[in-house]
Amino acid sequence: MGAIKVHLQKADDLDTGLYRVRSRTLASSESQDAQQAPGRPGAGAPQQRPGGYGYPAQPAGAPPMPSTPPGARPVPRTGGTGAGAGAGAQQQGQTRRWIEINGSRHQISRPTLVLGRSTDADVRIDDPGVSRRHCEIRVGTPPTVQDLGSTNGIVVDGQHTTRATLRDGSRIVVGSTTIVYRQAEG
Repeated sequence: MGAIKVHLQKADDLDTGLYRVRSRTLASSESQDAQQAPGRPGAGAPQQRPGGYGYPAQPAGAPPMPSTPPGARPVPRTGGTGAGAGAGAQQQGQTRRWIEINGSRHQISRPTLVLGRSTDADVRIDDPGVSRRHCEIRVGTPPTVQDLGSTNGIVVDGQHTTRATLRDGSRIVVGSTTIVYRQAEG
């Protein structure tokens, strides 16, 4: 990481009090020099892309538009994990696990899943009553949810707790957000 640079520019297409944030991470100058080495395909200045998501084309020198809409996160896919397991293939007897938040489904494909307000959380919850790293769901026998030292704690199936065993249909409340834990065989 290096220095942070902020570039402010007035946008006539936005109403008073509204703003648009475009961010990017640049490689170090050594990495940029290596990418621009003669004879290397794609060497030279990066190409400017036209605007996206309803934004006009960018002026020269403006940061590039994000490749995904703001707030969008790739959703991990579940599937077989051993040798010979096909992409997305479910093995017989395997338990599928997911959580549902406000009608949105998030697959649990790793041993732990961190929920919180931070962009670093595995599942981001936009709720001011939720801590940056609020709680963690651990897949195991049995699956559990663990409070990660949050400010407001967790409530599981109506009980305020720091750790609880989960079953299909368990309701986890963080801040003012309800999360439903789901699991199914096959």
